[in-house]
Amino acid sequence: MAVLWPARLAGALDGAPLDTRADALVIGLALPALLAIHPRVTRGTAMRAMIVALLVWKSLLAATTTADGWCLRFTSPVPLFIDNVLVPHAWDVRADWRSEPPRCSAVMTRAYRSTLEFPVWFFNLPPATLQQPADETERPPYATLDITLSGYLQVPADGSFAVAVADDLRLSATIDGRAVDAAELAAGVALRAGMHDISLAGTLTGERWLLIPTWNGRVVWDSAIATMAAPAAVDGWLRPWARWVSTSLVGMMLAIGARDVLLRARNGTAIAAALTQIGIASATAGRTMLMRMVPVLLAVAVALKLPRRLQNMFGAQLLLGLPFLAMVAARGLEDIGRVTWYTIGDDWWLFQRFAYRIYLQGYWLEAGEPAFWFQPFYRWIAGALHLVFGDSSVGELFWDGACVMMGALFAFHVTRVTAGFRWGVMAAALTLALFTLGPGWYLFGRGLSEITSAGLTYAAALLVLRGRNAHLISLSIAGVCVALAFYTRLNNLPFVVAVAAFSLPLRQPAGEWRSWRRWWPRCSPSALAAVTIAVVLAIVLFSLRSYYFTGNPNPLAGTQAGARSVWQTTDEGLTPAQNLVGSLLMVLSMSDPPRLEPRAIPIVTGIAVALLALAGVRRFRALPLNVVVLCVAGITGAFVARGSAYPGRFSIHLIPVTVALTVSAVALWLRKPHDGARA
Repeated sequence: MAVLWPARLAGALDGAPLDTRADALVIGLALPALLAIHPRVTRGTAMRAMIVALLVWKSLLAATTTADGWCLRFTSPVPLFIDNVLVPHAWDVRADWRSEPPRCSAVMTRAYRSTLEFPVWFFNLPPATLQQPADETERPPYATLDITLSGYLQVPADGSFAVAVADDLRLSATIDGRAVDAAELAAGVALRAGMHDISLAGTLTGERWLLIPTWNGRVVWDSAIATMAAPAAVDGWLRPWARWVSTSLVGMMLAIGARDVLLRARNGTAIAAALTQIGIASATAGRTMLMRMVPVLLAVAVALKLPRRLQNMFGAQLLLGLPFLAMVAARGLEDIGRVTWYTIGDDWWLFQRFAYRIYLQGYWLEAGEPAFWFQPFYRWIAGALHLVFGDSSVGELFWDGACVMMGALFAFHVTRVTAGFRWGVMAAALTLALFTLGPGWYLFGRGLSEITSAGLTYAAALLVLRGRNAHLISLSIAGVCVALAFYTRLNNLPFVVAVAAFSLPLRQPAGEWRSWRRWWPRCSPSALAAVTIAVVLAIVLFSLRSYYFTGNPNPLAGTQAGARSVWQTTDEGLTPAQNLVGSLLMVLSMSDPPRLEPRAIPIVTGIAVALLALAGVRRFRALPLNVVVLCVAGITGAFVARGSAYPGRFSIHLIPVTVALTVSAVALWLRKPHDGARA
């Protein structure tokens, strides 16, 4: 709340929207990563003091100062979306984003140097029918848009106000009630010291857009006081220094977090390796093939000699998690603060429309569909990320990176307990490599639901393991993750239900699954109850929503369950048996249509290992029962429905668990199980 709350004074690290590189990388990625790797940092007196100071400071500014920025309003000559949207919203929480129509589409606090830097994400919305594909003529360079920009400018001395524009923006102005033509505005208007009422109006056409208001040759927000309303007397006194207070406080929070992580590590080898890998991963920006190879580099952590206190989840996040997220940041660097044009007519594009429908038009429960033909929950996630990161879709890339990392940490923990730390590092690195070097690389930031559902499921499994001793907070969060994982990808229900198996310890061998009298007493009643209640409650709530909008309590009513079922003859004449085999092979091969794919070997091996473990084959039978159950449950969806399009997407959820089983099986085959840590 402290760091995301938009500051009244524009500057670096000033809160949402995170539309500059400093904001997105520090607030949107680095700070959450440090809090994830070392959550106890928030218990320190210094960090708490910074948080309280930032909240108090922003509260004081909200009560005493005028907000920086000018009101930017767009008007379309034709409706842009359903409900006859002519004045669209941008994803800007500083504007009146809950008003319809908005007075300000966005708040301008920086120069726009290209078309993609303008807050015109709403061009992804046309036409007025929600599920009808847009036409390229409804976007730049074919679309036309009226623009107004208004606010106040207070300057300390006489000088020149100018607005730089490109050829495709025709602009005029009214300054203190005096009309100013485009030529005079471009050359510079002489203004005296004091406050001035600025109003700009024009029309955007084509695709060569530029809009840079300047005072004496510098952007107005760097050289003067440019505010939404008439500035008060205190504004002039505060502006020269106050905008740096929020920056300093957030910077100190980041420094405290980094310091605490280093103090916890207290190992030169680990710190040097982590910093080197972060540097190399960051340097891969713009080099796609090198970027995809980063997880291979991370595997060198296997060779490091680390103290036992670092052979745990913290050590894995330090040596694997932070460098991997640095690679994710490198991939998204060019997308920060820039609009993404979505490919027309696909699921990604439609999820974005649903997100706009929810957050900016107020259809919080309907969410664009009375019955969810498309997977339900990701649209809420996409909208929340847009509120944080603005028009840019880089937040979805960061989110997917975090979800993939969660799967890798699951593979690490399972393998570490089964076979030891080095094998755990190998499993985590291989998991990440399958995501980056495998067919699913293009899914990063694509805005689909598979990565999110998998990340939430693996988070739930780890939390259930942590909460086995009636740790209610962990179990409560696990229950939320279970429900949301199901909502995010409905056909993952068996996979999600299998999280209940983690009420057993990881030391429970799969070979004993028939001897229920042996393993049932080891099951944690509180953990089992938490997952069961979460699943049942999620289904009941889903059914109630379906009944409310459609009159049918069936939670699958209106979904693609019937259309995608493998138990029917297809239009191409394929029998149910052929459908089932094709669906299974598609998941196992990470390819559609199925084909021999060497990169899918860990998935096929993991499934085979799980079946051998259940069959009680020597050595394999020692693998964890709960992990085996999760793996088998993950493949069951292929026996119910066959997905289509986006090769590799239907194998995403299986990668971490199959890699964990594959690496653990190799370790057990080569030597006796290592004395790993507690489950």
